[in-house]
Amino acid sequence: MSIPVATIAAYAPWGNAELAFSVGTGAATVDPATGNYVQSTETLEYLAALEIQPPSWDAKPGADVTAYQCRGRLLSPNRLDSRVTNGSQAEATINGLKGRLELTFPLNMDRAAYRDIRQEISGTFRISGGPN
Repeated sequence: MSIPVATIAAYAPWGNAELAFSVGTGAATVDPATGNYVQSTETLEYLAALEIQPPSWDAKPGADVTAYQCRGRLLSPNRLDSRVTNGSQAEATINGLKGRLELTFPLNMDRAAYRDIRQEISGTFRISGGPN
């Protein structure tokens, strides 16, 4: 991820999560290998302050011991792009752990109400790698 060091430093020590969402641009390009049209994407990066909740699972056979619930607020930028929707997944680094964050929004969330405050976010973080 390429969030500038100055941005991370400005929000220290709260900015513990880097999120990178891949979203469609609305344009299409031709894949030279197949000749098929593929959607063009861009990466949107966010710095957030997320708190990982204590596990709600028992470490028994079959339990997904890599999944944690987390919640917090965006720091920079302070609102999600409208293309990032409920269920969107981001490559994430939280507290130095790499993984994927799947967003879960309250169904009654009014996106227009988040103009002047830092948007609250929550989701499921699945760890896929150890500390950096």
